[in-house]
Amino acid sequence: MPIAVLGGGVAGASVALHLAKLRRRDVTVYDPGRPATSTERALGGFRTQHGSRLNVELALRSREFFVSRAGRIGFQSNGYLYLADDEAAAAELAVRAEFQVELGLPIEHPEPRSKVPFLEPDGYLGTNFCALDGVYLPPLVHRAMVEEAEELGVIFRGEAAPPEAVEQADAVVVAAGTWSPELGRSLGVELKVEALERSVFMAGPFDWLPNDLPMTLEAGSGYHFRERDRMLWVMGPGDQRDWSHFRTWLERRAPAAAQGEPTSHWTGSYEVSFDHHGLVGETERSGVWACCGFSGHGVMQSPAVGAALAAMIVGETPPVDISALSPLRTEPLLDRTQL
Repeated sequence: MPIAVLGGGVAGASVALHLAKLRRRDVTVYDPGRPATSTERALGGFRTQHGSRLNVELALRSREFFVSRAGRIGFQSNGYLYLADDEAAAAELAVRAEFQVELGLPIEHPEPRSKVPFLEPDGYLGTNFCALDGVYLPPLVHRAMVEEAEELGVIFRGEAAPPEAVEQADAVVVAAGTWSPELGRSLGVELKVEALERSVFMAGPFDWLPNDLPMTLEAGSGYHFRERDRMLWVMGPGDQRDWSHFRTWLERRAPAAAQGEPTSHWTGSYEVSFDHHGLVGETERSGVWACCGFSGHGVMQSPAVGAALAAMIVGETPPVDISALSPLRTEPLLDRTQL
């Protein structure tokens, strides 16, 4: 019997691709073409520097996908640079580094300007850096997964799944991002996912901006940036439509990029679960599976999560034990690196 995947973003495409790799030739992905809110508008960061063993393992297992398709998806192993802007953040980075080194990550503690030459480093009390981390172009990751899935026989349909397709399916996968609760209710299951608006401001272009810039994050405040097409893409806390506080932060930390108004700006949504971890696994209704709620980590974790869930759906042992991500869990999962 067929498998119906509801949602054609990166999560749904990954599950479909890995089902096809497991020799399922009856997979159809349905997506009515809702406005892009997550995959297409993500900042595009890949990091192994997580605060839980499961998230580190998912990142390491996903990394092969990004590295092996680097030219195709714009992956650059530029690293992530965390900056401690106060004593509490410095203590936090020290705890993270100890934990991450125990898991085999090559954590370094460079001088800030050795990685970000234009940074104003006064007041920073510590750094964590991992060269395994990097940046990529989210729309290209999505395109690569769709194309590879189609090559293996997956059908992508630009419409909502007709009732008979759902009724006749051997398995139904809800992977519709912020629309997952609505689809879940139509199937008689509860998926607690909410939309959290997030913005990206683009400043530039700047000829002086290095294209090997690491993703740079201030651990205490939450402001962070990356380079893309000689532009500085900036995200952070607070009012997501008010450039002024982003500019104020840049004036202090990267004044060369704080001139005038941003060149461009867009908003999207994190599909956020109650504990900022994905809801992945079989729901309370047999045969209905969830793959949503990734809270900003969907693209980054999609290769490993898609492979694990596909294996579970066909009754095989998954390459990573993701049972902790069950959508039926009631206790929150903890990762101290979550923004």
